Amino acid sequence: MKRNIRSERRIPPAGPTEALDMLARARKAVDEAYGSDEQLARVALHLIDCAADASALLSREGGLEAAREALGSARSAVVAATAAVRVIHDADRAERL
Repeated sequence: MKRNIRSERRIPPAGPTEALDMLARARKAVDEAYGSDEQLARVALHLIDCAADASALLSREGGLEAAREALGSARSAVVAATAAVRVIHDADRAERL
């Protein structure tokens, strides 16, 4: 089912400190609920860490260099998520055979 983003309630943007606090709470919640034993939990923690790194970098006056570092974190997050999807897909496919 495709979500219509335009009809959803608008959430005001968080400031840099608020965003980092929310990401820290999210990381703690995922770690407490799932630990880091499972592939998906490790990837979720990594994605949260990458988002926190990018938020911290972009919140300071770093200009182009900070943006490049944030892009590096984003790329790392994409690689981790892609690898997790591949591993989970392969495991699911192996179970069906």
